Amino acid sequence: MQKKAIMMASIALILTLLMAACGAASEQRLEAPPAPEVVVVEKEVEQPVGRAYEENVATTDTGFEQAEMERMIIWNADISLTVEDVQASIEAAQALARRLGGYTISSDSWLQDGQLYARLTIRVPAERFEEAMAQLRDMALEVTRESANSEDVTDQYVDLESRLRHLEAKEAQLLEFLEDAEDTEAVLAVYEQLDETQAEIEQVKGRMNYLEKLSAMATISIELNPEEMEPPVVEEGWQPGRTLRNAARALLNALKALVDIAIWVTIFLLPILLLLALPIILVIWLVRRRRRKAQSPPPQE
Repeated sequence: MQKKAIMMASIALILTLLMAACGAASEQRLEAPPAPEVVVVEKEVEQPVGRAYEENVATTDTGFEQAEMERMIIWNADISLTVEDVQASIEAAQALARRLGGYTISSDSWLQDGQLYARLTIRVPAERFEEAMAQLRDMALEVTRESANSEDVTDQYVDLESRLRHLEAKEAQLLEFLEDAEDTEAVLAVYEQLDETQAEIEQVKGRMNYLEKLSAMATISIELNPEEMEPPVVEEGWQPGRTLRNAARALLNALKALVDIAIWVTIFLLPILLLLALPIILVIWLVRRRRRKAQSPPPQE
């Protein structure tokens, strides 16, 4: 009986030790260090800075070039040419304008001292202005005068564009007000403002169109003069008999004028002068008569 109790106690002690060992192992597993955190570091991809900078600069330069190309310049030139044949030069200048894509605005020619002179105005595309001037110089024997001037109207055009956008926005707002207006007075008031705004829009568009046309085409005024000719010693067609007749006719006309003047003086002017002078003569006669009476001695008795 005693041996059985000792055996049971031993078994209980062994079970206790085994349970204690299992608990220690469990605690060791629970106290194990946590797994390290995985930190993902995103690596930035470097861009080719040099290439991006070059592309940016190229874009900027292109923008500046476009801005220069879009400048609105109005070109006007005046050139005076001495040519061998004025009529042929007129036709050549007109053909030049057509060939360059332009046209002739006006043409005028006249005779002076038996020679033909001309003046014409042409318009050519602005980008071919220098080409037109060079070809005009080539057709002349001598360029006696040349001048050119330009006017930059870019700022004016930009201001007109800004004003047009403002007016169009105002027009759209007035149209909305017109749709929402309920009474007649409001409709009339909005309609009046809308009419004025639309008129201003048309004016601005007209001015913009005018500047576009002027800047697109250059204006060149051309004066054509013939080559001076030395006068002959004896002019052709000299007729002394005609000169004599002209002189006699001039003398006769002068004599006629003198006779006419004498007739007018005698018939018209002298009677008027006599009528005007008669009262004066009468007054003078009366004054002299009184003086004689005053100066004459009294009669003796």
